[in-house]
Amino acid sequence: MNTDKAWYLGCTRDQVGERVILIGDPGRVPRLSQYLEDVQLLPVNRGLVTATGRYHGVPVTMAAFGMGAPIAAIVLHELRQLGAGIFLRIGTAMPLPPVEIGDFVIAEGAIRHEGTSDAYASPEHLAIADETLVKAAVNAVEENGHSYRVGSFASYDGFYKDMFALDTETSTRVRTNFEKLSEQGVLAVDMETSALLTVGNVLGCKVSSLCVATVDGLKQLRMSSEELIRAEKDLIAIALAAVTATEMPEAKEPSG
Repeated sequence: MNTDKAWYLGCTRDQVGERVILIGDPGRVPRLSQYLEDVQLLPVNRGLVTATGRYHGVPVTMAAFGMGAPIAAIVLHELRQLGAGIFLRIGTAMPLPPVEIGDFVIAEGAIRHEGTSDAYASPEHLAIADETLVKAAVNAVEENGHSYRVGSFASYDGFYKDMFALDTETSTRVRTNFEKLSEQGVLAVDMETSALLTVGNVLGCKVSSLCVATVDGLKQLRMSSEELIRAEKDLIAIALAAVTATEMPEAKEPSG
């Protein structure tokens, strides 16, 4: 792959910052990029929306990956090849007790139940977040005053089989999954974090996730759209503070 231009994203090395906020919903990128100065909205390719601007003078890129670990890993991998070294995923996750809907959850690690990370590391490889990025996120969320938890995520590929049931048979499977995860001390469930942490580990960059707990997968309750809009503003403010307060990893040629 040409390391000066991303294969799928289509952007070039000079169009991205060293610090990246990864966003699921492409529709959020134009909205959240308003928090940056000198914003450049990059051409959309395959539905992947990317924008770069400055936050307090520091270049930051916002990149949407849509949904799921495979494309999230592609976006991280391509931006890493272009020189980015710090990645913070922001978005939504399903809470497990004691996390409640509306809480923020910061990933310090994740259990790998998705398949994408297997292409990057053996099953024994632990998906661990970067300590300095986690600390920066904690500092930022405490300054913001939002309720939060720090701990482990678990990530799955099969949303309607492992995370959210549409029928009675699957409901038993989902409940069993969540009970096991609670016993392991997992705080939140999503589709991307364990893959992003694993890929980040392998490629030598700093990665974590900062999510708002929005959906109770067992009771099938969700945060209201008004509450989510308010939480989104806090998410982006905290994320920008965290990534710009984190030092870049030591320079080395990313593998892969």
